[in-house]
Amino acid sequence: MFNKVTAQDRANKGNVGLPDTPNMTANELQERMDSLPNLGIDKLNELIDGLNAETAAGNIGMVVPNGVTTTQTTIQAVINAIVLDWSLNTANRHTHANKAVLDTITSTMLDNYSALVTLFTGIETIAQAVSNNNSALPTSKAVKDFVDAYDIKSKVLAVAYPVGVVYTTKGTAPGTLFGGTWSVLDTDTQGVTRYLRTA
Repeated sequence: MFNKVTAQDRANKGNVGLPDTPNMTANELQERMDSLPNLGIDKLNELIDGLNAETAAGNIGMVVPNGVTTTQTTIQAVINAIVLDWSLNTANRHTHANKAVLDTITSTMLDNYSALVTLFTGIETIAQAVSNNNSALPTSKAVKDFVDAYDIKSKVLAVAYPVGVVYTTKGTAPGTLFGGTWSVLDTDTQGVTRYLRTA
């Protein structure tokens, strides 16, 4: 890495700090006057050498990214390697053997995402209880609690299968399916049983 010219580097260089009548020989005075511009020239040359060096990228703190391969560490070589890696990756993304499969997956995911967005448009929260709120989506437990609290099953049963109705089946008894109290009226030779709801 390169270092700045510090105040310490500039100390005792040039005419700063010299008395009006320096007690110096002509050569010493000449060397003193040339020391400050020479410092700038030396630093400039150091910078130019560093930027032209094979290690120039590292000299300015440039790090070759992971996955990028280059045998040189000049700044231009690192940039070239990054551009090459980018172009190869871009080409590979468009020519790999399973592109059609991936495109289909991407399309399907986009369709599903769009469907979800449409489904949940306007929903702002997940609610733990059923309420008259169009922006709240109740959880399944909230719906179950709501159904249990209002005993919807028995109310539906009372309307669909009131006391006195006859239910005919060759399968599961209506009491198991719907609840309520049922009595068997008869069973025919085909195994079909008639049930009467009594309560």
